[in-house]
This record gives sequence, structure tokens and C-alpha cells, in this order.
Amino acid sequence: MGLYEGIKDVAKVVQQADNVELYRKLLDLSSQALDMQAEIATLQKENEELKNELHKKKRILRHKGIYITLEGEQSGIVYCSSCYGKDDTFIQMFDYDEECYRCPVCKVFAYKNDQ
Repeated sequence: MGLYEGIKDVAKVVQQADNVELYRKLLDLSSQALDMQAEIATLQKENEELKNELHKKKRILRHKGIYITLEGEQSGIVYCSSCYGKDDTFIQMFDYDEECYRCPVCKVFAYKNDQ
């Protein structure tokens, strides 16, 4: 039985007892309980996102050039270390030419041979 079903069952009993004040208090408590349940769900989601971000940060491989890669990720995917250092965001750089990568956000170039 979930929280909502339990509250409904207690509310029926209180309603049958014909105690309006107790019924009002039960409604207030049930509202608070549902708010807490929503807050718990939000915090659990946020916690999971933070764990995923931390796991990703532990996989960062730094290179001599101004780019980073992630351990275990397919080769050829590089991220801008400048954007990561500034905003903690993984912005994928693209092949600008045979020698360079370029960040689409901050426009920085990174030489491919700077590993």
C-alpha cells in the first residue's frame, strides 16, 4: 500500500467518526506528505544526475592540446577543454581540417597532433 492509499483509508475512518477538526488536520498532513514525496523524487533525480556527472568527470583524459576525451568512449570524439573549464559542459569539437579540431561554441582551435 502506498502513501496515497494509506491516507485515503485513514480519511475514510476519520470521516466516519464525524470529527471535522481531525479530518481537516489529516488533509493538511496528507498534503504535506505528498509535497515531501514530490521533493524526495526531485532530490533522487538530482542525486542520480550528480552521480552521473561525477562518473563522467572521473573518466576525463587530458591531452597536450586544448581538448579532452572520455575514457571508454569511442575514439575520435573530442571535447573542448576551454568550455569544460569554464562551464563544466562537454562541448564536442568537430574536424575543422586535417590538422585541427574546432569548438562550435568558443571557436577555439586544437591541433590533432597535440596528444
